[in-house]
Amino acid sequence: MKAEGNIPMIMSQLKKGESIAEVEQIIQNAVGDLSESNKAASLEQLQSALDEVSPLDCTTAEWNACRYARMYLSSQMAEAV
Repeated sequence: MKAEGNIPMIMSQLKKGESIAEVEQIIQNAVGDLSESNKAASLEQLQSALDEVSPLDCTTAEWNACRYARMYLSSQMAEAV
């Protein structure tokens, strides 16, 4: 799956993530096959989408998955630099 253009679908999958490992796998699958420049851009787009998620619009499980995804993305983006 390519991340570019699929951010809403990836966000939906992330919200359904039931474990830390599952959230990590969703992100890895979304950007794993992309070139480094596309990967960085996709990670930034996904980070931006996650930043817009409000805890008031989510269940506790969805918010926890999104919150962990933000932390995981931050670490992945730091490693890419």
